[in-house]
Amino acid sequence: MTIGKVVVTTIKVFAAGVVYALCFAIGAALSGLGKAAQQVTPSPTTLQTSHPLSLLLICSFSVGVVLAYLILRSSWHGWLLTGAIFAGIYGISTVAPQVETLFFLSNKLPRGIIRAIFLQGAITAALFSPVAVFLLGKWQTPSPTRTIASLDRLNTASVARRLAVIVVAFVFLYMFFGYYVAWQDPAVRQYYGGPEQPSFFAALKANWIYNPWIYPLQIFRALLYAACMYPLIRMLRVARWERTFAMVLFLSAWTTILLLPNPLIPRDVAFAHFRETLGFSIVFGAIAGWLLSNAPNPVAGVTAS
Repeated sequence: MTIGKVVVTTIKVFAAGVVYALCFAIGAALSGLGKAAQQVTPSPTTLQTSHPLSLLLICSFSVGVVLAYLILRSSWHGWLLTGAIFAGIYGISTVAPQVETLFFLSNKLPRGIIRAIFLQGAITAALFSPVAVFLLGKWQTPSPTRTIASLDRLNTASVARRLAVIVVAFVFLYMFFGYYVAWQDPAVRQYYGGPEQPSFFAALKANWIYNPWIYPLQIFRALLYAACMYPLIRMLRVARWERTFAMVLFLSAWTTILLLPNPLIPRDVAFAHFRETLGFSIVFGAIAGWLLSNAPNPVAGVTAS
């Protein structure tokens, strides 16, 4: 790669971060999220900062750079690539976390805010995906004669085993990081109104008795994660280790959203969740990325426009 191409690519990746920030702001404006958030009366401990723009830029560039990396390393193009990026963004950044929000914070939420969050996420993903694909030069298919081929030829039993491991890993890691990172913070326990548990297994038992719905909820979220990650993994024509690394980056990038000012969650609670979800994303991203990947088939051709 020539120096000129490196400079151009760097500028495009930087631009992807700017584009994501703009799409995020447009989504917030069009969805009415700001108006819905104004119904909340912030508590003294609600996340406040004198540098909200800097935090938005940190989040936007973390997400934008990772998505630019995925797009540039993809062998897909055009609408197929756009669809994979949209599904990944919307599923992981909006649907998966907000499904959980409905269960944990439904009694703390003002009317209309969840609808606005879902709409904001959809608008952001719908605007960013095609613009980023076009900006990074992946819209046109370089060789129109190539056809889409399956990269991962797995039988039903293999798929079932891998999904079972992914689900078990998701639920275990969710509980593990939730207990050892988030729940050890007194502010988190006070915010959610839960008692301190003497051990990890005691916490599992308490959830089984008093909150049994949390387990099927996390199973659903595990399958949602796998469904959103698989197209991103499949579109990458790279070594298995790089696919795995890409999924670690992809999941970790979204944790930076917890650094943004949030009228619903106190500052210390949000930061505890940031540490919790970052640790979870690194470990689960590595496990799911590896299990959902196979070594790329050098013969099969891939394309889309």
